[in-house]
Amino acid sequence: MAQELWQIAKPYGRPRLFETPEALWDAFIAYVEWSTNNPLTISDTRSQKKSDIKAEKSQRKQQTERPLTLSAFRLHASIKREWATFKKDYESKGEEYCQVLQAIEGTVRNQQVQNALVGNYKENLVARLNGISDSIKQEVSADVKAKASMSVTEAKAFLEELENKI
Repeated sequence: MAQELWQIAKPYGRPRLFETPEALWDAFIAYVEWSTNNPLTISDTRSQKKSDIKAEKSQRKQQTERPLTLSAFRLHASIKREWATFKKDYESKGEEYCQVLQAIEGTVRNQQVQNALVGNYKENLVARLNGISDSIKQEVSADVKAKASMSVTEAKAFLEELENKI
């Protein structure tokens, strides 16, 4: 039986200190190996036709790749602080730490985006997690000023004026 992440993380004590960039990278590699060796089991309920009249629902369980996330890495490595705070603290320790932190973030982002591209993960969730936006900003401005209290005739004239501007 695979261990759950919450069973591995220690909820007490001081956050693990990474004395070297290599120790931080080794902790990340341990997380990736744990993630690979502990896939998620999902239930898939689909209708299967046994005859034209009757359809029976069957439940299939299948294993799927566990997504890499910075939150799960923090739990696995017993990092008690938020990722941004942790990253800021370790970036101040030198360029070597910065490179390892960038490699960790890049690996997680790459795994998420690649799996979203092939349909394994929801694209909109991966976009949100990684700050990717595919939106269009539209601005509408009007030089028309509405009065707080208008008569029905004034309101109709105001609406017609707006429609003409649009």
